[in-house]
Amino acid sequence: MSTLVEQFHFLRPAWLLVIPLSFLIWRLAVRQEDARRRWSGIIAPHLLEVLLVGRATGWRWRPIHHVMLMLVLGALGLAGPTWERELPPFTEDRAPLVVVLDLSNSMNAIDVQPTRLERAKQKIRDLLARRVGSRTALFVYAASAHMVLPLTDDPALMEIFLASLSTDLMPREGKNAGAALEAAEQLLAREKAPGTILFLTDGIEQKDRSDFVNHGVRSSDQIMVLGVGTAAGGPIRSGENRFLTDSTGRRIVTRMDVEGFERLRDEAGIEVAAVTLDSEDVEWVRRRAQSHLELVQQQLGEERWVDFGYFLTIPVVLLAAIWFRRGWTVRWQPAR
Repeated sequence: MSTLVEQFHFLRPAWLLVIPLSFLIWRLAVRQEDARRRWSGIIAPHLLEVLLVGRATGWRWRPIHHVMLMLVLGALGLAGPTWERELPPFTEDRAPLVVVLDLSNSMNAIDVQPTRLERAKQKIRDLLARRVGSRTALFVYAASAHMVLPLTDDPALMEIFLASLSTDLMPREGKNAGAALEAAEQLLAREKAPGTILFLTDGIEQKDRSDFVNHGVRSSDQIMVLGVGTAAGGPIRSGENRFLTDSTGRRIVTRMDVEGFERLRDEAGIEVAAVTLDSEDVEWVRRRAQSHLELVQQQLGEERWVDFGYFLTIPVVLLAAIWFRRGWTVRWQPAR
């Protein structure tokens, strides 16, 4: 109850000025009907008291009171009383999401089964299943960044492209997260609603951190990073039962850049988490994407409230119907 009282306000409070105006109209109407005042300058006072007949001896409901009640209720309705927030226009996970998937060779490491890349693809599928009806885009990158699919709400279409992704598709080896961030920003710049850019990678190189740090200055879109891999690392698969080796024939072990993620979080203020065996990481991404949209809308003054003033039209219409009764007409004429 206390919350309702604290949140109660009027959306269009200027209409409340009609309420004191209605009392002014009532005062003028009462003055107009005062026979003693109208005839006081024409008939002698001692004769006027005798001539006045049919005066009411007490208060009774009159047509002017009817008018006043309609004006007050109408003013309250037009003022828009409210105490409940309206759900934002992109509720139920309608916030646009751009998924950026790392396709560098290190994503073939097997420290998470079956590989980092396959685990990341499964997390994307789980996220799509929790964002039914939402729009999601897909980018991939290695030494260069490429858009696989623009924003779409069709999970089946996303699955077709997602299933075919592999590190062999990239023209050059590398890890250019800065180029991928720029491409994702350009896509979301055409959107009216603020969105989220989600990176699934095993590391962000130092040369790209400045792009992430400067992102908050030029965009209201949120960046999140979901780290794929482990701190212990694992060998990189290069084929069926084959692994990348160095010049001595030893398997190359690559580790998830935990320290780099921590520096990225501290320097750029970016939300960073690691993939989990359960769905906790996916639910974390879903909640953060939606809450970011709602937060930005509130900061931009786009917070919406339910207008309960429409309910007051019902008593106003009922009172207007009574107005057609005989004897309920208010005769307006200039008050003297």
